[in-house]
Amino acid sequence: MIKVRELVVRYKLSDEPAVKGVNAVFDGRCIILGPNGSGKTTLFKVICGLINITSGEVWIDEAKVDEIYSQPGVLAANFPEVYGLVDASVHEVLELYSDLTGGSLSEAVGIAEELGLTRELMKRRRLRELSAGQLKSVCAALALASGAKHVLLDEPFEQLDPAKKGRLIRRLSSYPGVVLLNTHETWLLKSLEDWTAYFMCEGRLYGPASVRDLLRSSVTPSDEPSAIMRIEAGGKVVSIVREEKGTPLTSIESLDRIYDMIGGG
Repeated sequence: MIKVRELVVRYKLSDEPAVKGVNAVFDGRCIILGPNGSGKTTLFKVICGLINITSGEVWIDEAKVDEIYSQPGVLAANFPEVYGLVDASVHEVLELYSDLTGGSLSEAVGIAEELGLTRELMKRRRLRELSAGQLKSVCAALALASGAKHVLLDEPFEQLDPAKKGRLIRRLSSYPGVVLLNTHETWLLKSLEDWTAYFMCEGRLYGPASVRDLLRSSVTPSDEPSAIMRIEAGGKVVSIVREEKGTPLTSIESLDRIYDMIGGG
């Protein structure tokens, strides 16, 4: 279980907060939806201890995040900066971090292969020589093969073709621990009916709601009292409603379109 309490993050004291008073309990399988630049990646990096907290707390089960820093088997993520400290071949990096985390090298290699990397490429190329999509796939493979109790995946479906996306979804669905991922895409909701969903926009977190409810919901650029969620964006309120009014949520390919819907883009 991951708990965040009154979490505020500023990159500089004079800046607008990137994360604004977030409270949540993430358990089981959870997805955070939101447009690019909404604070999703910052929130994940804070949970991983990669960015300092301005105020508030992050707990992993019963311990504060700074008390479990680098402790194996607790938390894993797909951030390249976690794995890119070693200038070695992809296969050597997989081998090293599988050993350090107590994870499975064969599973890491297998997941990387499912996501499009051949064994020959993994032995020949270094992490810094990979494309952005290949690097994201390697980092996802490392996180999922670590056996950690909690796995965070930041935009894991970017630059994957439909077949590879399907393979990754199957891996996520069978993972035995807590899985928390974020994305600006809505297409995958149809494959994650049993998950819990949150929205993040302009540093604020909204929810939770069941994905099953969201699959039958629409988005309307108005303040609806009966909404599943009421989200502030661009100084206006966008409502997610059960009624058949507005635009079906799953038809919005990218949540960046929220600003177009309210006339802000």
